[in-house]
Amino acid sequence: MELGISGQALGETMSFERIVAVAKKYGVRHIELWPCNAPGEGFGYGNRDLGAVARIAERENVSIHCVTLEAAFCEAAVETPEFYTKLMKETVDAAAALGAKLVNHYCYFIHLEEKPDFDRMERYWGPALDYAKKKGVTLVLENEAHDATRRPELMKAILDRFCDPDFLTNFDATNYFHASAEAFPYGYELLKPRIGYIHLKDACLHREGTGQPPEHLGAPMSGLLEPGRIQYAPIPEGCVNIAGLLTAVRRDGLYRGVCTLEPHTRPECVETFYEKESGWLRRAGLID
Repeated sequence: MELGISGQALGETMSFERIVAVAKKYGVRHIELWPCNAPGEGFGYGNRDLGAVARIAERENVSIHCVTLEAAFCEAAVETPEFYTKLMKETVDAAAALGAKLVNHYCYFIHLEEKPDFDRMERYWGPALDYAKKKGVTLVLENEAHDATRRPELMKAILDRFCDPDFLTNFDATNYFHASAEAFPYGYELLKPRIGYIHLKDACLHREGTGQPPEHLGAPMSGLLEPGRIQYAPIPEGCVNIAGLLTAVRRDGLYRGVCTLEPHTRPECVETFYEKESGWLRRAGLID
């Protein structure tokens, strides 16, 4: 397994070209693309200059291994299944054009409630899945702490409903912690045959008055630890068992793809996270 970085962390302050330079500084040659990394405007990739991204990636010998659509976090983007499907298809087209095999997507405003409405989910994701299959692209649904994917068993129920090798999950252990759920070993064991991608970050609970850096403070927890807040930290300085997770992933051999660093902090702190995390993961033998 190799490391990647998400274009989100520095996407609002750096050009794609500069983000690539930062990645290579830490020995990373895989980039998860976000809309903000491509010149243009609007939701998704329909009005973005993907040619500019492709030229930089080719020149710098880096791969776009995943293309992310974050539109589910905007109510206007999910107002109708038809409009959201259009955005998803454009994202699949972007992935295919850039040689990426994965499209990372979210649930959020599509379905915030825990009790699943599978018919609604199928209206939003079914046509895009059919389209992705024709293009050789896999959809990976990322678990988040405040929607219908918040616990591993909820994610499994969604994956069971779609029951398709091209509809898998992006496993984010820290997002499960954010939902007061056990990511490892329970979540991993439950979902490991359906993991199509992995995000890596770390965190603990915010403790008022202890001097935790305010620039790493996150949103309120959900579940049993609500209304406390999550406090992000560089791997391995949080409480999430990233070492155990990656040891199991390597042992089982079911996932051999890119593991993407996704620090949640202010842009000026991102490189500090990359330096600590990439160094530790490699020294520990958890990442090639």
